[in-house]
Amino acid sequence: MPCLYSFYKLSFHIGLYVNWYIDDFLYLYLLKHYGNMYKKIFLLVLFLNFFLGFSQPISLYKQFFGRYDFTMVGNTLNTASNGTGQPCTILTQSSATLNLNPNQTVVAAYLYWSSLPENRNFDQAVMLNNTPITAQRILLDNTINYAERSAFADVTTIVQNTGNGVYQLSDFTNNFPDCTSARSYAGWAMIIVYEDPIIKTRLLNVYDGFRILDPTTISTISITLNNLKLSNSEDAKIGILAWETDAGLALKEELRINGNVVSNPPLNPANNIFNETDAFTNRVNVYNMDMDYFFIDNYISIGDTSLLVEVDSSSDIINFNAMVVAVTNLKPDATINIDTIKTVCDSKTVEVFYTVSNMYTIVDLPANVPIAFYLNDVPVATSKTKNVILPEQSESGFISFTIPSSVNIDNDLILTVKVDDDGLGNGIVDEADESNNTDSEPVFLKFSPVINTPDDIVICDEGKGYILIDLTEKYAEINNENNVTITLHETKEDAEKGSNRITPVTNYELISHTSKVIWVRVKDNTNGCAAITFFTITAQMMPFAELKEPLMLCNLKNDPSAVNLSSAHLLLSNMFPYMNEINLKFYENENDAYNDEREIMNVTNYKPNIFPKLVWIRTKGKNNLWCDNIIQLQLNDCVVPKGISPNGDGLNDGFNIEIFNPTEVKIFNRYGMEVYAHGEGYTNQWKGQDKNNRELPSGTYYYIFKTLFDTYLGYVYMIKEVK
Repeated sequence: MPCLYSFYKLSFHIGLYVNWYIDDFLYLYLLKHYGNMYKKIFLLVLFLNFFLGFSQPISLYKQFFGRYDFTMVGNTLNTASNGTGQPCTILTQSSATLNLNPNQTVVAAYLYWSSLPENRNFDQAVMLNNTPITAQRILLDNTINYAERSAFADVTTIVQNTGNGVYQLSDFTNNFPDCTSARSYAGWAMIIVYEDPIIKTRLLNVYDGFRILDPTTISTISITLNNLKLSNSEDAKIGILAWETDAGLALKEELRINGNVVSNPPLNPANNIFNETDAFTNRVNVYNMDMDYFFIDNYISIGDTSLLVEVDSSSDIINFNAMVVAVTNLKPDATINIDTIKTVCDSKTVEVFYTVSNMYTIVDLPANVPIAFYLNDVPVATSKTKNVILPEQSESGFISFTIPSSVNIDNDLILTVKVDDDGLGNGIVDEADESNNTDSEPVFLKFSPVINTPDDIVICDEGKGYILIDLTEKYAEINNENNVTITLHETKEDAEKGSNRITPVTNYELISHTSKVIWVRVKDNTNGCAAITFFTITAQMMPFAELKEPLMLCNLKNDPSAVNLSSAHLLLSNMFPYMNEINLKFYENENDAYNDEREIMNVTNYKPNIFPKLVWIRTKGKNNLWCDNIIQLQLNDCVVPKGISPNGDGLNDGFNIEIFNPTEVKIFNRYGMEVYAHGEGYTNQWKGQDKNNRELPSGTYYYIFKTLFDTYLGYVYMIKEVK
């Protein structure tokens, strides 16, 4: 257990020192605290340091392309230059002023602070204008056994919000407050990248890292700045942030760019280039730090892709932290933006609206620049620009394509559009920036909701002349998803447009003996796609619903024992104009009629076993607009009265032949003169009166009446008795 605890405690110390270079201090520390275990621990730290304590050379951190320039703002934390014998103290805070022109806008701001920390205990947390700042990166040179290092933090938001004014770095702790000895220093600086609409477009690269030039070990260092594409040398310049510089040490100190000696006299003479100055404000005595810039128009060539920076020093230690290169661009720069992506419902067609621009340049972009469209990295279409695009101008474009089967549409779809790409990765334009030719956006295919075709509705109206239906009861049958809207329409066109919806849907009225197609629109509330279907409502009419009593039918005139059941067709045709749409079936009992069983087949000569007799008629329409009905038919042994006695006693007062359903009745006297006549609807209206409603004398009268089936002739005796 003590051994495990000791290893845990030791691991904590290793964690503290693993990013520091192994030196005598760490060696003695391990020997003092862990005795004979130091060898194993020393090997472990060496192993970890090999992988974790890497050097940060000066390399590209961020690239900008546009109407950009840069400046540096910062200050020393030394009260004097170190190593001069003057009293020198490391301060906890200092300030500097940013003063951009009104038309210059901050794009990026990077804060660096650096020192020689005591026991390598470097302060990684400071304050900038009372805002806590924590280092995002620690930069050091592991190629040399020194403790100097630098911290980095992106403070763009702070500077953009604050703007011009005083910036104070504070709360800095060095634990090495005395800077009278050589190499002891502290300071801070911000690299500010800003946009200026009146300058020419530029490629601006920010490089950083940490590289120490110590003349006691090496008198020259070389730093190669890559990722350049020089198309013009006009107004090209380089900015350098360096620490531990000395104005009083000028022995063989020289800066060369691509082999050419660079200077900025009188501020930065060629033999003492890094001399505690701020070239951006022409300040001197910026103790042990330099923020300088130099124009390098004459030292670069068009087509260069890198810049060689060489520094000689025979006496002055110099710590290089950051460099900025800005060069004017004289090449076109094609960029592309996806403006809008449209998809069609239930289709694999994609419509793309895009804009090709030629910004941040003074050179025309030629016509016919190829454009490639990729969907999930699969080439799907190509296009070209139409016209020459002038500097700072754009051209809009449109293309429509169908997603090929090689693209799985079940996956998330990403459309990537590349200008100056022929679809095979080849370009035709030599651009200032080849890395900004692409734009990507997700593609969302739209599909209509899945809907079920609802069953048709058939309702029998039993005599009201209309039906009322709650159509919302069909919704669950059509689609039971939550994120849809269901509307009902009377035409397909309205359903497709989503117009003229049916209201109210809970009490929809339909006239009997009609059929109506109801169109259903189901819209996805998210993507707006809609599917349509339909169902049919049929309001069936019940035939002969008005008949509340049995229909009367007489036996045959020539065969009183039989009845022609088919005569019911004539009776009903005389009563209902739609009889030609109805078929009749006859049954001897109601149950058979309902079950459609044991139909009477001999309908023209049916012989009932008794008179009167009820039979049941099952009515069935010849189309779907009729519902079935069951009506009664009474079969009667029909007899014509032989006499009447119209005396008002209620017995045989009239010539009652209602049972025959006559269509025409005529009465004659014994001389053959017609004394009375009646058309359809006769029951027993003749009670011994003539056509003028005058009483006729008692006697024998003759009748002729017609039915739908026969004509009856005979006599009737009329006698008037006094009560």
